[in-house]
Amino acid sequence: MWREIGAALGAMVIMFWNVENYFDPFDDPLKNDDEFTARAQRHWTWPRFEQKRDGIAQTIVAVGDITGELPALVGLAEVENRMVVSQLVHKTMLADLEYGFVHRESPDERGIDVALLYRHDLLRVETVDSLRIPGFTTRDILYVRFKMLCTAGHNCHPRPDRGSLHVLVVHLPSKRGGARSSDARREAALGVLQQAVDSLLTDDPSAQIVVMGDFNDTSPSVSGLSAPGRATPDAALQDVPGTLRYHGRWEQIDHFLLSEAINAKDTTNEAPKMIIFAHPFLLEPDKAWLGVKPRRTYIGPRHNGGLSDHLPIVLVF
Repeated sequence: MWREIGAALGAMVIMFWNVENYFDPFDDPLKNDDEFTARAQRHWTWPRFEQKRDGIAQTIVAVGDITGELPALVGLAEVENRMVVSQLVHKTMLADLEYGFVHRESPDERGIDVALLYRHDLLRVETVDSLRIPGFTTRDILYVRFKMLCTAGHNCHPRPDRGSLHVLVVHLPSKRGGARSSDARREAALGVLQQAVDSLLTDDPSAQIVVMGDFNDTSPSVSGLSAPGRATPDAALQDVPGTLRYHGRWEQIDHFLLSEAINAKDTTNEAPKMIIFAHPFLLEPDKAWLGVKPRRTYIGPRHNGGLSDHLPIVLVF
């Protein structure tokens, strides 16, 4: 079903993934990144960085194999800096696939940011902004306005009847230390996001808005936006109920939220659909709780060789 939608209908494919501590192995004295260096307990080395970098690229390409169309947009959370994103785009199998990227440095205490990859053949960057959360040292919200050149395929050119696509990538503060102790940070971040969405919809009620990210919440709410429906995963994927598994319980804390202009049926009577991209190479047996879980890069100080404790989510519209 997904390959038919992606290829036959010329749909746009969007992906989001929290790639869990995608750090370079070099010490930055201005960031709390000491554990991800070669001399630290985790022995985070350049070969291990390359293994993770290449695995992230492989997953993006695998999304294209499943949907029939390479993602037009790939939102990423927990990237350390511009260099690691550049390595992903220019030093892997993505290098020949016409991807550019947008990244802005944020004041997060651990030095982790969000970033956005995009396909040059489908989208052109018009505006970039980094929305800071006042009063807190946490991740910025990345805002990018694109000109849509076409939905899928090559040899596309700008046309005046194609509108703008507004994309916001978020990684909201976690509930570490308990939900109550993090309420102020989360409310502040949600307030900045809501203000941005309100501004876009006030300027243009038919604005095409995609918010994607790790909300650290199973049911986030942003006025003016709604979540897409779920699709049955491709037979090549596991059918799992969440993007993260903790103590044997799956939770979905990674989400897409869409404006009405996108989250509605199109001329083919198809509404946007989302899946959790639970490919077998992203999973491993959960020996403590049975079943499967995302295969992490580290389990404590031990290098586990996986890619993330989160699974990617994929949207087709």
